Amino acid sequence: MIRPVFYPSDLLKWLLLPFIVGLMTLSRIEGYSKLMVLFGLIYSCLFLIYSLYRKLSLQPEVIIYFAWTAWSIIGTYNAIDLAMHFQALMTALQIGVFIFLVAGIIALYRNISIVMIAIIIGGIIVALSSYLYGEFQLATQIEARTRATGLAGNANSFAYYLLFAVFAVFFFWEIKSSLWWRVILSALLAIYVSGIIYSGSRKGFLTLVVFTILWFLFCLGKRLFKKPITVFVTLLILSVGIYFITDFVMSKTLLGKRFEYAIKEGEDTRVQMYKEGFDMIEKNPLFGVGLNNYRVLSSFEMYSHSDYIEVAANTGILGFILYFSIYLVLWRRLNRIQAMTNEPRLLYIIGLLKASIITMLFAAFGVSTITEKLTWLFLASAIGYSWSVERALVTIEKK
Repeated sequence: MIRPVFYPSDLLKWLLLPFIVGLMTLSRIEGYSKLMVLFGLIYSCLFLIYSLYRKLSLQPEVIIYFAWTAWSIIGTYNAIDLAMHFQALMTALQIGVFIFLVAGIIALYRNISIVMIAIIIGGIIVALSSYLYGEFQLATQIEARTRATGLAGNANSFAYYLLFAVFAVFFFWEIKSSLWWRVILSALLAIYVSGIIYSGSRKGFLTLVVFTILWFLFCLGKRLFKKPITVFVTLLILSVGIYFITDFVMSKTLLGKRFEYAIKEGEDTRVQMYKEGFDMIEKNPLFGVGLNNYRVLSSFEMYSHSDYIEVAANTGILGFILYFSIYLVLWRRLNRIQAMTNEPRLLYIIGLLKASIITMLFAAFGVSTITEKLTWLFLASAIGYSWSVERALVTIEKK
């Protein structure tokens, strides 16, 4: 039987590219954000029809996310600002649909590369937008007190987007190991790292350093005894690079000045936000105060700057357990895959996903990603990919 030149599912796969790039670049622009939501819903409906036709299975993490969303509805009874609560609930439902979409498509093809390519392209557009707006040039001058934001509209979000672009570059670092590919990837890495530095985001820079260390440990650590010279040279380059970049940041950038201020003055605001969050959890331990209602009750009138506090305060202890069990289920699957294979490239991808997940959980101490679509799209791709890989490995073992 001759295979058709183009399957309908091929279109579903390639639509991921504009979908993810659009979410990174257009979703924060007034007018275009609604178009992206509409695109996402139509895209999801098409995949739903296809998945029902093919009788595709749901990944456990997708089910858990919708269970958490359903549990969040109970917070309606405690929510002071119902409009804020239902707005966040609608966003959570949208994210759930997008998780279903991305995890399902990646599982269908057992290939995560399309997501990484989309994130790299989105990262380039976001980074260059700051240059075109003139922010980047001003951000290089400490006295200008300007932070790069680009299309992200917020300096911390700008750095967070570029952090995921760094994840994607390191994903291809092993897969595309020729000299020319390494040169291209190094150039992209320089763009993203510069963007993070000139965003002035302390969280962005710290998570970048954490990820670099974790990448070395999870992706190259086991090669220490097999290729000690190569690993030593890589470690030396990373160490020297981190040292000189950190020295440059601390002495010649606004980011360095912000670090100095934090060291001298402390972070009393963030500590107080945590205290307020714990008070809300103590008063509403089971159901929480309602989605998006932390900021309503907080004296600072803003979100908690912590995913842990935001989730626990808004959806209660059970909501917290459901929400973060998604990470746990994914992590355990990655461990099982590592135990079932010796294939170097697959082990590298699993190691990179692990490094990325820990970095995201580290970042969650200083940023709330409960409604951050890129976080969940990245996780969804890891969920779909690992789920399909594990099923394939189990099938091989049975044979």
